Amino acid sequence: MTKQGRNDICNCGSGKKFKKCCINVGQETKFTMGQPVSSQRIVDMVEILQRRFTNYRFINITDDLDDTNYKEYQLKNFNTNIVMIAEKTLKNSLVFIEREETTETDIIIMHKGSFRSFIYRNFERVIESLATMIK
Repeated sequence: MTKQGRNDICNCGSGKKFKKCCINVGQETKFTMGQPVSSQRIVDMVEILQRRFTNYRFINITDDLDDTNYKEYQLKNFNTNIVMIAEKTLKNSLVFIEREETTETDIIIMHKGSFRSFIYRNFERVIESLATMIK
């Protein structure tokens, strides 16, 4: 993700210039824009999901997600078309421990208060479950 320029069209989809839209939002943009991609696995999942669910935006929250802001992410994006994706890291491992089906779980996808946690190698098998959650 490149840095948003003041005169660039805002990434939020409003059609306005960034300086007239989200420039002053500051910390709030992390909830709607996510962070730069953390791995090729996230890139691959976002590409597949974006092609299948064209009316939704998929953001990476791996680097910021932790047990203190999990609910905040869910609440901030409850009435949006934003789907949040995170990989398990040391920083966010408590989020996974409380929501994992197995200790091998390494991906969590969240939307409208729901989540699916799974093992990345099973991603293709859980897409239908994600479709139910997202729609």
